[in-house]
Amino acid sequence: MRQIFRSIPYFLPADPDWVRDLFLEHGRAVRFASGVTLKWGGEARRLFFLKRGLCAYTLDTTESRPAILSVIAPGRAMGDLTASINNRCNIRTTALVESDVLLLEPERLTAAFEAKSELASSEIANVIAKEESIIEGVTANFTRSPEERLKVFLKAAFVNAGMLPQDAGSGDRSEDEFLEFPYSLSAERMGEALNLNRVSVAKLFSKWRREQLVARRGRTLLISPALFADLFDWIENPGAATLPDWRR
Repeated sequence: MRQIFRSIPYFLPADPDWVRDLFLEHGRAVRFASGVTLKWGGEARRLFFLKRGLCAYTLDTTESRPAILSVIAPGRAMGDLTASINNRCNIRTTALVESDVLLLEPERLTAAFEAKSELASSEIANVIAKEESIIEGVTANFTRSPEERLKVFLKAAFVNAGMLPQDAGSGDRSEDEFLEFPYSLSAERMGEALNLNRVSVAKLFSKWRREQLVARRGRTLLISPALFADLFDWIENPGAATLPDWRR
């Protein structure tokens, strides 16, 4: 799954507890409808914390669909990559589903650093882990086949949601057990993260259904951990049969 860093691709890691506590103490609750932009185009610093829902960092492209750089699950701050250093970047932060967030003045974050130097060190490590996750995702899109990319994305989602361990394969999970996919993401949305179109993603799911690795229960996507058995990961599975293209 990972090729360079310890961070998993496509999904940002959770923030330290003190970041959550700062938002809970000083943040203002705001609800965003699905598809609404929270921040875009290098506008003045805005700092958010996702309590419920699902968001993403996206990049507008010359094509009709955006590119998702990272999916953001609850328990993550948004905008901290730039707000912590009083900088700007041309990335769109979007609500993929209806989302409840806490809005915080960036000055609260910098004041916390000034009050406790160890929090600044913690935030540096936190921001680096997030940047590494984004780099891992971009690297996967350049070096892995479409089928490998989708496998990586699905496993990363389970790890991100705490349903599979990060550094121990499938852990105690039986390969006969099907796991409910934890996030509300369509084939089109997955394709936006993987540089694939909706049809390509749908064809891969059809193939895996025939192989009894994927199933549906109503609108719920079910996936067998056996799908990830041959997936390369430089830490947990360096000798995998399925290597990224650059390793062959």
